Amino acid sequence: MGSPIADFVHDALMRGVSREDIVRELEKGGWSSKEIRAALEGFVDSDLPLPVPRKRVSSSPKEAFMYLMLFASLYTAAFGLASVLFDLINLSLPQPGEFAQRAIISLRYGIASTVVAFPLFLFMCRVIAGESIRNPGQRISPVRRWLTYLTLFIASVSIISDLITLIVRFLAGDLTLRFVLKVLVVAVLAGAVFIYYLRDLRRDEIAPSAEFRLTRAAQAGFAIMLLAVLVTLGFGFWYAGSPMKARMLAQDAQRVEDLIRISNKVQLHYRNNGVLPESLDACDHNPATFVDQKRDRVTGQPYLYHVKDATHFEVGAGFALPSDPSHPKSIGSRLWREEDGFWEHGAGPAIFTIDATRKMKEVY
Repeated sequence: MGSPIADFVHDALMRGVSREDIVRELEKGGWSSKEIRAALEGFVDSDLPLPVPRKRVSSSPKEAFMYLMLFASLYTAAFGLASVLFDLINLSLPQPGEFAQRAIISLRYGIASTVVAFPLFLFMCRVIAGESIRNPGQRISPVRRWLTYLTLFIASVSIISDLITLIVRFLAGDLTLRFVLKVLVVAVLAGAVFIYYLRDLRRDEIAPSAEFRLTRAAQAGFAIMLLAVLVTLGFGFWYAGSPMKARMLAQDAQRVEDLIRISNKVQLHYRNNGVLPESLDACDHNPATFVDQKRDRVTGQPYLYHVKDATHFEVGAGFALPSDPSHPKSIGSRLWREEDGFWEHGAGPAIFTIDATRKMKEVY
């Protein structure tokens, strides 16, 4: 026992005092309803002449592992789903000059996070529900209570921040449909988590050791949540495109980067020697103009290089797909820009004619 109220309840039950009389007398003593209820819950309502203590739940490593996995998967799935919805909004309502490919890359990360974390969350819910049936007292676990209140705090902060941002944008006259939809996404996700776990805590306060069972309303809410996640992922997969297409686009982007490097090395050779090299091998005599990638990295075929006249040369390669104007080209981690449409290409062989006398553009 250990506490005065627990000792009092134990002694009163030993003497056959009813629970109603115990509650009434403890209230006269200034104890709160919550404290009284917790003390009475420490003993089973039994017909035996002796009070039967209820098993207390200890913070075991197994219990901590289960609830940490549950809430970690919940956070990951929620943030992943929000990311997917944000990217779908960005792709559906693009802004001028915005690269769609960046949103698609982010969309793939969100899909991957949701696909991994959401089934794990459902699995941990099932495991913990089974444990609660076998041991109803586990629902008053200290670990579970702490993580539940932490989740309520995070959801509350998200909702408050969401509303503050909405009001600020409204007062600034800067509300757009795209922004409003993102605000709704945060409000719905955070609100759903907050309401569910708040009801869960209230149910535990009423009957902390009751057997865990889903009500019809909870089952309907679960079905709606599952359907919403599946629909969102379906749209995400549709926008993200097939993995094979993404792979071929990445390979074509690499071919363009290789051609840019080749053309820059040839131009530097022309600037140093006053003539164009007869072949790419001629550039290798100088370390500054050395061409390290003369062949297609996928097919192994040599890249086209042809001297057209004294100041013009051609470079070319075979491409798997037509170029995507929304795809940001990059070399390493830096974006590059050329003349509008210069490096655009169709599927199959493409040849680009370059003037060696033009000023070399910086790659940035």
